[in-house]
Amino acid sequence: MYMQTTHSHHLSLHDESILYTLSPQSKILATLLIVVSIAFSKIINPFQIISHALIVLLIIKFSRIPVKTYLKRLTIDIPFVLFAIFLPFLSSGNNDAVFTFFSLDIYKTGLLEMSAILFKATAGVSMGIVLTAVTTNIEIIYGLQKLKLPSIIIAIMSFSIRYIDVFIDEFKRVRISMQSRGYIEKGIKTLLPIAYASGAMLIRGYERGERVYLSMVSRGFNGVIELQDREYNNSNYLVLLTLISIIVLIMDLQI
Repeated sequence: MYMQTTHSHHLSLHDESILYTLSPQSKILATLLIVVSIAFSKIINPFQIISHALIVLLIIKFSRIPVKTYLKRLTIDIPFVLFAIFLPFLSSGNNDAVFTFFSLDIYKTGLLEMSAILFKATAGVSMGIVLTAVTTNIEIIYGLQKLKLPSIIIAIMSFSIRYIDVFIDEFKRVRISMQSRGYIEKGIKTLLPIAYASGAMLIRGYERGERVYLSMVSRGFNGVIELQDREYNNSNYLVLLTLISIIVLIMDLQI
């Protein structure tokens, strides 16, 4: 089965940016290496923090993501923030209290752990936002295929991404239909009809997926999706930033 590599999705912005014209496998690999470098860094030395922060900020700048869109998508980082804010009160090393806040001791170890989690989570989520903003869903699958991931994983991910978009589109139509019949969202109690509609859509989606799969098998689908090649540009900037991130990690581990 052949598929085009130009299909868009709800997260891609299609702006004229340096990163948008790069090969998806290079963007995926660079994102992975930078996120791993940040995740394994100790984030204690100011040089390490500033270096990784500049790398992420430069990549965000190259992507040309609108600030409002970036901040809106960054809200996925909220669970990490909620978890991290309790660490200064709970995590201590040898009772290393710094000061007391409303009869609660705030520990130095907890503050360091909170800072590390917030920085790493925000940087990692930011890299994910950039990747999904400058790369279409099919191009992500194409890049993973070029990186030699197993074909079964490629097939599962491609269908999942495709039907997530279909589900979102259909859910929007359902909400418009409900609103045309007088439905108004006010408070948590009014979300019950949305929950019922979502459950019904999931069941319908599962049944539709079964029918589509059987239809594809009857037409000779063997679990392998072949994507058509296209021309991409190269960027020395992305390679340089990735190498700098790895070097910063190596320097951090040697300290």
